[in-house]
Amino acid sequence: MINPMKKILLAARTSDRQVVLEALREAEIVHVDPVIPEKVIVPSTLNEAIENTRKVVALLHQLNPDLKGKLATPGTPSRLVEEAQTHEKVIPEQRDRILALHQELEETAAWGNLGLKDIAWLEDNGLKIEFYRGPGADAAEIAAEFITEIMKSGDSVLFMTASRQPVRVSEKFSRVPRPAREIEEITAEINVCQKVISEQEHALACIALRLADIEHYHTKLLNRKRFTEVETGVHGEEEIFVLSGWCPADKASELTTTFEEAGLAVALELSEPAEDEVPPTSLKKSFLSNSVQPLYDFMGLVPSYNEPETSGLFLSMLTVFAAFMVADAGYGLLTVLVLLLAYKPLLNRGADRNFLHLGLFLFGGTTIYGLLNNSWFGETWHLFPGYEFDPGTPAGMVTLQGLCFLMGVCHLTLAHVMKARRRKLDLTLLSEVGWIIFLWAMYGVVCMLILQKPFVLPFEFVAPMLKISLLLILLFTEPSLNPLKCIPAGIGAILLNAANCFSDIVSYIRLWAVGLAGGKVAGA
Repeated sequence: MINPMKKILLAARTSDRQVVLEALREAEIVHVDPVIPEKVIVPSTLNEAIENTRKVVALLHQLNPDLKGKLATPGTPSRLVEEAQTHEKVIPEQRDRILALHQELEETAAWGNLGLKDIAWLEDNGLKIEFYRGPGADAAEIAAEFITEIMKSGDSVLFMTASRQPVRVSEKFSRVPRPAREIEEITAEINVCQKVISEQEHALACIALRLADIEHYHTKLLNRKRFTEVETGVHGEEEIFVLSGWCPADKASELTTTFEEAGLAVALELSEPAEDEVPPTSLKKSFLSNSVQPLYDFMGLVPSYNEPETSGLFLSMLTVFAAFMVADAGYGLLTVLVLLLAYKPLLNRGADRNFLHLGLFLFGGTTIYGLLNNSWFGETWHLFPGYEFDPGTPAGMVTLQGLCFLMGVCHLTLAHVMKARRRKLDLTLLSEVGWIIFLWAMYGVVCMLILQKPFVLPFEFVAPMLKISLLLILLFTEPSLNPLKCIPAGIGAILLNAANCFSDIVSYIRLWAVGLAGGKVAGA
């Protein structure tokens, strides 16, 4: 839930500036803004520390290490950030080195086991060992005391020569440099590089166990930056400095108490936000909002201050949608049991508690809906005497399709109600009432067209509802005593939105279609 915010204007003695800012920082309930933004100066080292920490947090979030048997790395978060950056830099360097070594290994493997130490011993004892490549049929044109064939590729042959005198060869042959190392030496270096990578990944996994501490350190750095901006951007007038900011309405008394306990003489003014101001968002954490937070984080959603709180509604509708799409109590119950059994072990290994709660919500809803459907592992099992509902029969399909349409019109109605609650209390609200009635009239039409019979709403109500809704929309979209002004605006709204109401309701049949397809797959 979004906290209502109060705008604060604070004035205190310049001599108390550092103490006041420190008190605000420790309170952690105030968002402060610089009064003079053009005076803001943030140290480059602080910006660099924030950016490095942000990169490390993102890196650790991407890891999915096996934490069994690993111990958290000790040390301060700042040192952990430095270590993580070092490990992150070493890993790609070693991987690039391995690629180069594999290429060298591939080139050396073609030579076979040359025995480079033996060749070096022969050269130390007066022999000249050289390698030439050329046509095998012309080997006689190589003048040397000893010639042997190393390898052959088509008509081209690689020869090794040994001689105490300079070797004479024809222009058909080209001298080839020998490999610098044996295969075993290259393979050993590859193994060393792989071991280094494994050690670096293990070190990162151990640092990942301190992810919460690093994230808290990142938050502290951001707060330090914010207060640095405020400190350099405050308005000073001789012995008084002034700053502005925001505070949750229910925490305002705590802020006053903080200054009183610190013995600070501070003038504090609290006011409501102006219409053109957008306060920072402060969320009241609840079980429902926490459970859906992983999905918000994945999608990058952060509610604005003026937006309504929809976490509970979003989670409930998401649960219903997931239940309709899976529509199988067997798989839902199996997943719920697995999550419950693995709950504590997963938490001990660093799993997100809110993500586990989200899974329990979704698959718990799937289990309940599957029970109502009598659907178990792709089959219809009637476990309750007297309850013979079968989603595979024509009557069962009509019921499920009707539920989809009913859920759609309820969902759209709720959206119009939430929209109306945020509008000013005037005659235009009657147009919203008209659109709600129009939605239900379209729902009745959809049921008759697709289901061939009414579902919940009697069809004889449709015509009167259409007349009432159209009248409200025509007259109150832009209410005016001049009918030549209000009626054209209403006609335009109807032409733009009427077809959308029909198609929006019909689109909810996709829930039934996806659930049917999932059932067929489960049955197969």
